[in-house]
Amino acid sequence: MSRVLIATSPEKGHINPMAGVAQWLRRLGHTVGWLCLPEPAPRLERLGVEVLRLPHIASEPPPIETGGEALARLVRDEQALGKWIRGLLLDAVPSLLEPVRQVVRDFRPDVMALDGMQYAAVLAAHLEHIPWAGVSSALSLLEPPEDYGLRRNVRLLAADRRALFASHGFDARFRNCECLSPRLNTLFATEALLGPDAGLPPATHLVGPSLPLEERGDEVDFPWSRLGAKPVVYVSFGSQISWQPTLFRVITEAAAPLEVTVVLSAGELADTDFARSLPGDVVAVPYVPQRQLLARTATFVSHGGANSVMEAMTAGVPMLLLPVCNDQPIQAHFLQKAGAGLALEPGTLTVEDCRAALRQLLEPGTPLRQRVADISRSYGARNGAREAAERIAGLVA
Repeated sequence: MSRVLIATSPEKGHINPMAGVAQWLRRLGHTVGWLCLPEPAPRLERLGVEVLRLPHIASEPPPIETGGEALARLVRDEQALGKWIRGLLLDAVPSLLEPVRQVVRDFRPDVMALDGMQYAAVLAAHLEHIPWAGVSSALSLLEPPEDYGLRRNVRLLAADRRALFASHGFDARFRNCECLSPRLNTLFATEALLGPDAGLPPATHLVGPSLPLEERGDEVDFPWSRLGAKPVVYVSFGSQISWQPTLFRVITEAAAPLEVTVVLSAGELADTDFARSLPGDVVAVPYVPQRQLLARTATFVSHGGANSVMEAMTAGVPMLLLPVCNDQPIQAHFLQKAGAGLALEPGTLTVEDCRAALRQLLEPGTPLRQRVADISRSYGARNGAREAAERIAGLVA
C-alpha cells in the first residue's frame, strides 16, 4: 500500500471535499498524512489521518485575514482582494517552501494529493520528484467566457507567478488560481451540471461529488425542534465570509410573507440583537450541519461556494446564488447554464427581486426543479471521493 500526503489550506471549504478522499484512501489501505498550510486544523485529528506540521519557520509568512467582518468587507473591494490573493498565493511561498520540503522528506510519500492553490506544496512535490494529483475544491479549473474579479486579479499576478515557478525549473500551467498537475486533476461534479462543453483541462476528470464515508469533523448540534412543517429556506455564505448583515436583512424580509422557516448560518452574528431583530420565522445559528440540513431544505440561498453547490445538487435542492468573490461566479455560471438555479448580484439585491426568485424556486413541479432532480440523480450515481482516491493511488508506479 502507498503513502499519500495531502496538502490543503485549513479552511472548511478546502478540507470538506478532501475529507472523503482521505477516508477512502485509508479504507483502501493507504497511509495518509495531511498538511494544512500554514497550520493544522484541529478537526483533522478526528479523520484518523497523520496530522503533519511544519518545522520552525525562520521568517513567518505575512498574516492573512481568514474570516469575520474584516474579510467579508475586504472581498467586496476588488483591488484589496487582489492583494489578499497575491499574499495567499505568492507572498507566503518563500518562507514556506523549505519547511514543506522537509515535511515531504520526513513523511516519504509515494504520491501527493494537493490543492492546486498551495504553491509551496506543488513546488515541493516537483522538487522532490513526487507524483502529484490536483484535487480541486471548486470549479475554478473551468473558465466561463465572461470576465469576473478573480480572472482580473489573476491576470495581475500571472507574470510573477510564472517567474516563481520557472525559478524552480517548473514550466507550470494554471487555470485561475490553481496549478494544473500534468498527470491528474479531479473536479467534484458531473457533466449533467457542467455540460459537454465545459472545457476541461488536459488530464482532468469529472468524478462526481465528494461525500464523507463517516463524520468529517465539522458536525455541530442543531435545534431541529425549531423546524416545523413549513418549507425551509436555508441561507449560508460559507464559513469565511458569513458576516453579511445587509444581505441577511434583505433575504429575511423577502422570505417573511412566504410562509417559510429561514435557517441562517450566521457565524458571529448568530447570537446577537441583529439576528433577533430579523423579520419572519428565522433560526439563526453560528454554523449548521449542512448535509443533514439540506435533506430538510426546499431552497438554498448561498454565495456559491463550490462545496455548497456540490452538496445542494447532491441533495436535489434548487439554489439562489449571490456570488460575492473569487470562484463563486464560476459556480453561478454553470448553475444557471444548467437551468438548475438562479443568480443575482448581491450588491444591488432588492427585497422584491429576492422574493420573486424565492417564489420561483419554491414552486413545485417546474422545469428548474426537474433539472435539479436530473443533476441529483447523476451525482447519486457517482462516488467522487472513492474515484478520486483510486485515481490518486493509481499514480504510484
